[in-house]
Amino acid sequence: MNIDLYLTPMPLNRANLENKTVAIIDVLRFCTSTCAALMVGAKGVIPTIGPGEAVEMWTKLGGDVAVLAGERGGLKIENFPLGNSPAEFTEESVGGRFIVMTTTNGSGVFSKTYNADLVVCCALVNVSRVAASIAETDRNLAIVCSGQEGGFSIEDTICGGMLIHLLTAEHKKEVTLNDASSLALLLYQTNWTAIKKTIQQGEHARHLAELGFAGDVEIAARIDTMPVLPVLKEGRLVPKGEPGHD
Repeated sequence: MNIDLYLTPMPLNRANLENKTVAIIDVLRFCTSTCAALMVGAKGVIPTIGPGEAVEMWTKLGGDVAVLAGERGGLKIENFPLGNSPAEFTEESVGGRFIVMTTTNGSGVFSKTYNADLVVCCALVNVSRVAASIAETDRNLAIVCSGQEGGFSIEDTICGGMLIHLLTAEHKKEVTLNDASSLALLLYQTNWTAIKKTIQQGEHARHLAELGFAGDVEIAARIDTMPVLPVLKEGRLVPKGEPGHD
């Protein structure tokens, strides 16, 4: 298995994703919030690039079918019912409905993966579930770190490193890594006993804490607490069943 990790989404503009599985990582917070929503019974999450597109999609679907969610700079978009805090996504707020969502970093990345075989949404809260699915499909893998406003983020990179570790150490996959994959794996291997602390010391987590979202960082750093596998189907992130059962 060849594994190419991208420290930011920028290289996707020239990457060939044909016949590959793509794991998009946004630990803080889109992918964590997506997992939280699916865990409480949301039908799916529709990632959009910007607020205008989100409102248009939500209007098309209707308020009885979908709910709007989104943030810019960490803060809920004005007039949107929900932001991007995983704690907001409860059975009462999103159960049985789709969530049309736009975020600063993660949501727009999914539009760049149209030619991939399979696109999965990955965070620390579901990383083992993602690893099991990737190991089963056995395709070459591209790991895309959503990063922070176009730049590097330590939380997405360490999650990517953990995903690679699980594939090699637990699922015994023979892998060939690009340099960024090797870097992510090294980051994980040197910090695996202090993942939460490593993330909390990062720029993005500090920014969220300043905005009052330190609790979101705590939720996002809890490994395998939301064992759901969001996969992209027809522009919607929907939950996939257990390996071998669908």
